[in-house]
Amino acid sequence: MAIVAKKTKELHARVGRRGPHAVDRGDLGFTGTPGVVYVPRDAPSPAPVVGWAHDWTRGPHHYVDTLKHLASWGFVVVAPATDLGLRPNHQHYADHLSAAIEDTLQATLGRGSVRADPRRIGLAGHGLGAGVSTLLASQRTDIDAVAMVFPTETVPSAAERAMTIDSPALLLSAAGGVHAEDARALHLAWRADLVHRRLDKAIEGGLVERNALIERIGLADPDRRTHRTVRPQLAGYLLATLAGDDTYAAFADPEAGFKDAVPVTDEMLEEPGDDPLATTPPLLKLFKSFTGG
Repeated sequence: MAIVAKKTKELHARVGRRGPHAVDRGDLGFTGTPGVVYVPRDAPSPAPVVGWAHDWTRGPHHYVDTLKHLASWGFVVVAPATDLGLRPNHQHYADHLSAAIEDTLQATLGRGSVRADPRRIGLAGHGLGAGVSTLLASQRTDIDAVAMVFPTETVPSAAERAMTIDSPALLLSAAGGVHAEDARALHLAWRADLVHRRLDKAIEGGLVERNALIERIGLADPDRRTHRTVRPQLAGYLLATLAGDDTYAAFADPEAGFKDAVPVTDEMLEEPGDDPLATTPPLLKLFKSFTGG
């Protein structure tokens, strides 16, 4: 048991750092959709592609370091900057993400040496973007992995669509998060293999990398503890599933233990009494959950 714990600790530390590839940034505008593409320089081509969906009222510029982190581990990361308003159309957002992926699959990227692999397509998103990724995974049959970070519900319902999805998924929820019920609904509805980890020291809105409101009132921004917890889980899971690297298989194991991450099972969610997703967060954590800091 101690050997396994040591191995997961070492793996977590490894993918918590930038990967072996320098990263080139491209403008997604050539596709007709605003946004960015991050390309792993000199990575084996074709490289697996990850479509990234941002949270409500956010955009790709709120996740620059996270997206570069994924690209540095060998993924082409496509992040459309659409549906940024207060009342986005969730289905249109999923359609924009799908179109951006398709256009990227047809392009030569970076310095001309890397292409995106149509046989290895993953989706990932934060908050509303996690729900949008679920919508898109229910529409496409070529999605090989989905990663949902602190998901929120969508219209149409992401949880209802989850019952039709055959892609394996990673679900990250936050202890004491205000959207715990949305995470619970997705967990119980997901038809395919699911890895669900509750992150005890993360904040639902803390994955964003800048927040003007938080900065104005003098509170810490960004929430680096959330970044340090979420990024290795994302990279490790996508390496294990989308890239097929067995070195990181523990990240796709629903029972594997990682620091500050509790595996959540069906039995835990269905058990009456204590809610495994609901612990009382400190005041700052609660405030930042609402403000997205």
